[in-house]
Amino acid sequence: MQITNTKDGAMQKKSYLVFGATKTGKTLLAATLPAGSTLLVNTENNLDSLYGADINTVTCQSYEAFIEILDAIKSGTITPEWLYLDSISDLMVKIKTNVWLKYKGFDRYSELETAYNNIISRFKSLPCNIVAIGRQTQIKDEVTGGLILGASLPWDKIQSDLPFNFSAVLATRAAKVDGKDFYSIQCHPCSQYQVGVRTQFGKPNPLKNFEEPDLEAIHNKIIS
Repeated sequence: MQITNTKDGAMQKKSYLVFGATKTGKTLLAATLPAGSTLLVNTENNLDSLYGADINTVTCQSYEAFIEILDAIKSGTITPEWLYLDSISDLMVKIKTNVWLKYKGFDRYSELETAYNNIISRFKSLPCNIVAIGRQTQIKDEVTGGLILGASLPWDKIQSDLPFNFSAVLATRAAKVDGKDFYSIQCHPCSQYQVGVRTQFGKPNPLKNFEEPDLEAIHNKIIS
């Protein structure tokens, strides 16, 4: 048995869950990460906003294909600094559809939960930073019992569990300012959005309530 002390180090590798309404810049955020060091896993076949940018991509349409990608990263076969999944909502819907075709009754939910837990556990063992994009939906706030905006998954149980497994949960926001589109990232929680950032012991959240839509800049603030 090996005992360590949390005072001895700080985790530089981070995981981000980013959700938002359609057309608020979720996919485009991949272009704010280091060129050539990011692998975008494309489940939605909707990369129009990234054409012309320098981002490595791989198409993934199944659970098995995604596990193969995660295993390749863990083994060092491929070595991205950032894994960008666009999107975890779509991937889990694809997994659910496949599970519903193969199983019946309670076995369906058991298999779906097993697949979800396997993905999350593999996320945590990867040697790179992770960004998982989520579609926005209304979910039940466990504290107030009211509705709050968060990332969508195709079953309430795994949907409510998802935010706990990431270093930060962020929301893409868009608004009209002086007649022009203005995009930002919400980094602090409020009564409407389920967002938040885990920070190092004794340090306040280094992010403003709303940051520029630049994931590398946000990451650097968090780890500094």
